Amino acid sequence: MMDTQADPNHTSQASKKNQPAAAPLKHRLVLASSSPRRRELLGSLGLTFEIIKPDVDEEAFHLDHLSPAEVVKFLSRTKAQEVFKYHTDALVIGADTIVVLKGEVFGKPKTEEDAFRMLSALQGNVHEVYSGITIFNPNEAPDFSPFASEALCTRVHMRPLSPEEIRAYIATGEPMDKAGSYAIQGFGSTLIEKIEGCYFNVVGMSLYLLERLFKQLGYQLVL
Repeated sequence: MMDTQADPNHTSQASKKNQPAAAPLKHRLVLASSSPRRRELLGSLGLTFEIIKPDVDEEAFHLDHLSPAEVVKFLSRTKAQEVFKYHTDALVIGADTIVVLKGEVFGKPKTEEDAFRMLSALQGNVHEVYSGITIFNPNEAPDFSPFASEALCTRVHMRPLSPEEIRAYIATGEPMDKAGSYAIQGFGSTLIEKIEGCYFNVVGMSLYLLERLFKQLGYQLVL
């Protein structure tokens, strides 16, 4: 496990110095996540990358004292650092997503009843989805900055749902590995009236934010 004393309020080492001119990616690229959604999002950019699941128990951390943005930055950094310590020659991407309603954090449901509880609370309300991204930079990189980390928030309006609709959605199996118990890109898309902010942030990784972080570290991701 990583050093759990990492400062979650430290947004980016790269921001402390002048950003170098963007350069094409020349290092290995590793996604520190087993999420199929994040794999698909990164793959949509036409990049070659490896997937390495970090050995991180998110429930081992007590993060109640942190804001939602600080939580996802801390966890994304934890995941990226856990993989980076074994692959210091690579650019390592870590990400984390949580759903927040009126200050309550909704992670992945543990049971179908847990999913029912979350969806019953979210239906007919506006909630926030926070996703954090951290990129660790190889030590031999020019103009070396150790990492860049930021979080983004999207407001999501979920339509009113009856208990029968919620049970039917849970029966699809889709909610069980999703923060907040729904997937905006799947059957769950029929539950969402509108969003305010980045769609991909709700899916699990904002590509806009990813590009911005790579540029902070001096890399040209796509354009």
